[in-house]
Amino acid sequence: MKQQIVWSGLALSSLVMADNLSFDGDYRARFESFENMNEKYYGTNPKLGEADDSYLLSRLILGMRYKPTSDLMLRVSLEDSRVIGWGFSDSNWYSKEFNQEHSTQKDLIDLHDCFVKYKHDNLSVTAGRQRIAYGDLRVYGPGEWKNASKWYWDAVKVSYKEDKNFLDVFYGKNILHDPHRFSLDHRDGYTGAGLYGHYVYRDTAAIEPILAYKKNDTKNEVYNALETYYSGFRAYDEDFHSFFYDTLYIKSTGDYTKLNNQKVDIDALGYHLEGGYKLKAIKTKVGMGYTYASGDDPNSEERETFDAVFGASDKYYGRLNLFSWDNLVDKEIFAVYNGIPKAKIKLEYHKFYADEPTDKWKTYKIPTMTHDHYGDEFDIMATYAYNKNLDLLFGVGTFTPGDYIKEASTKDPYITDDNAYAIYSQFEYKF
Repeated sequence: MKQQIVWSGLALSSLVMADNLSFDGDYRARFESFENMNEKYYGTNPKLGEADDSYLLSRLILGMRYKPTSDLMLRVSLEDSRVIGWGFSDSNWYSKEFNQEHSTQKDLIDLHDCFVKYKHDNLSVTAGRQRIAYGDLRVYGPGEWKNASKWYWDAVKVSYKEDKNFLDVFYGKNILHDPHRFSLDHRDGYTGAGLYGHYVYRDTAAIEPILAYKKNDTKNEVYNALETYYSGFRAYDEDFHSFFYDTLYIKSTGDYTKLNNQKVDIDALGYHLEGGYKLKAIKTKVGMGYTYASGDDPNSEERETFDAVFGASDKYYGRLNLFSWDNLVDKEIFAVYNGIPKAKIKLEYHKFYADEPTDKWKTYKIPTMTHDHYGDEFDIMATYAYNKNLDLLFGVGTFTPGDYIKEASTKDPYITDDNAYAIYSQFEYKF
């Protein structure tokens, strides 16, 4: 009888574990081809990599989720990100800021999510490696277009949620992607903290208060120390009598210690304005956008370069990813068509300018620059949700240099003023 009780108990325990244990996966493959540019350099004569760079990106995520109780959840997943045919070697991605390799596309068999989450009523606490993303992803976003997500965190996050409203605070460090070492064996990057709120004031509209903190006090080849504070907000309405708008404002302050140990104040600004109209009869919305990020004025004592906080930059400032939310003026018009079932087509046109021509763009910094027009970009991207598991994507883009690049090509041998082109196609299967 005792033996039967033991076996019955084990069987019941296995059944409970099976009900509370689940497995999942995500495989993504994307082909990218660029002409007259690569991820680091612009033109036909790059210092590193190839001028015409075509490669295949592969990312596999395998995960497990276990809920021993209704309040407690454990999540563990592994990620394997590879790139085939890339024009760069691993050593090309040595970070002078973090004193180690930090790749954008490659991280072989590493932790992805690995956290414990406790949730009771309106309050939850998540501790461990996790994705931290909010709003339109410009301030807090994982940067998942790249194979190795730019912003994943080893952090503790506390969340309070009531209906559609929430308030989150977190503290932690962002992980670095060294393809040769498992991430438990090497240090993180910035120490960071943040607050993000979301208050719905009508069904399609909300306001979001934002605070952030970023610090790196490890001496490196770029600076001796960095400590930055951010404050701002986002406000949007997705459908106000068929009109829509989205606004974002972030101010940054703090201290920047140069290599000569001179400490200067940080005084930078970034904002985004967007608005348009939904043509519901033809399932299309059209709009205009204006994005600003301050650059550093060489005649000012303060450091004025805005540095994009912890946000994604790989979906907003042109699909060729020539620009990010720093030292930038981006004037955009766009149209999004949703008239085909399960599909979306977006057309966008950008005019890019430097806020301060003498400040940094990509890997370049030319103190004698006078022109500010980087150039113009036109992109078309189509997505198609074949079913609940499979998503497809295809896009093309072209960039025409402006006066900035034409001038820079006469001053830097690694820049030429040729037009650049890109084509990319992707499929993603979730299981």
